[in-house]
Amino acid sequence: MKTINTLVSIAMIAGLTACVTPSQPAQQDVCDLEKQLTSCHYFGQQTPYNRKVSAVTSNHTTFPTAPIFGNKAMIVDTEQALSLSVGDKISIKILNGEEFSKDVEVDADGNIYLPYLPAIAAKGLTLAQLNQLINDLLIDENLMLSHAVRISILPISWAPIEITTSGAVFEPGQHMINKKLPIELKDDGSNFAGDQAIKRSVGSAVKSSGGVRPDADISAIKVIRDGQVFNMDLRGMLTGEKVPSMTLMAGDHIHVPSTHSFNDQLARPSQLTAPGIRVFMSNLTQPASSNSQSAVDREATRFPYGTRLLNGAIAANCVGGAQTTNASRYVILVTKNPLSNQIDIVERSIDGLIQSAWNDQSNPVLLPGDGLACYDSRVTNMREIARTVTELVVPTTLIGWL
Repeated sequence: MKTINTLVSIAMIAGLTACVTPSQPAQQDVCDLEKQLTSCHYFGQQTPYNRKVSAVTSNHTTFPTAPIFGNKAMIVDTEQALSLSVGDKISIKILNGEEFSKDVEVDADGNIYLPYLPAIAAKGLTLAQLNQLINDLLIDENLMLSHAVRISILPISWAPIEITTSGAVFEPGQHMINKKLPIELKDDGSNFAGDQAIKRSVGSAVKSSGGVRPDADISAIKVIRDGQVFNMDLRGMLTGEKVPSMTLMAGDHIHVPSTHSFNDQLARPSQLTAPGIRVFMSNLTQPASSNSQSAVDREATRFPYGTRLLNGAIAANCVGGAQTTNASRYVILVTKNPLSNQIDIVERSIDGLIQSAWNDQSNPVLLPGDGLACYDSRVTNMREIARTVTELVVPTTLIGWL
């Protein structure tokens, strides 16, 4: 009976030891740059991690492509008068025609309404074009003489607008920009005209899309408006040089082309990138009932953009401890490669990571949504096995004596 109990305990222990560390991937799936494998997504401890190499060697690589613009004209000059969008507020004053004067807002149909006049389609018009339209309307309706018409149109506030983005940004799609805080909305009723609309810029539109990815070509950003393409070189936002300015309008589309190469210099806070990122991490020797027990709180998972793997491992409490028993741990990085849109797994020993922290391919930059998982040293694993043996064998022995 005792022999049977002992064999059962050994079998249970053998099963538990398989849960101490994750199963290694198949040999053909492990990245080996010397063998030039066709599918490379698991980078072992000694294999440099290069996101471009991973994307090129992937069987499923589909690099993002620029949209097709056909034969549309390429226009470099970005100086254009701002046109009206839905929600814009303007003040219209007519000399000797106070009964027609009014502060108006462009409605959902793109119209404005002045007393005694039919609906005026203002959406998409500049202030000068609207001025001429009202002038002609007053004359056509026989409300004023042509030589007596004097119109003043002043902007009060520029409304939030919807734009679309594509290309090398983290969150392409439709976005609302120039949204105002409640304190800013109160200013709309003040007795002054004009609105800066600083959040209707290309930089704000890109940042509302999660910021540019590290493979973005910020020297050739394109703004597409009504069949026209405006080229924008925004490298000065990172270097401090002068950059072109352009106020966006509703319906504009911003495309950020990809260089198909990972540029670490774009992985930092700026007007074109996110100020910080959120990652997911796990550092548990044993399952815990709450994150606070493992000292991984909400703040520990938020980093400035540009943080590298070693810093993330430190935040996850993976680094440090007794040199002989706990220091030789290793960390797993789960990251989505923006060049290939595939998941890459990077394994690094803590000791090796510290010794080569200066190497970009050993200590890669963390991206939004990355995951970190720490695994214990062999000594810690053996200690856990011994503890499991004690917890299983001793009760089994007692049962055998009974």
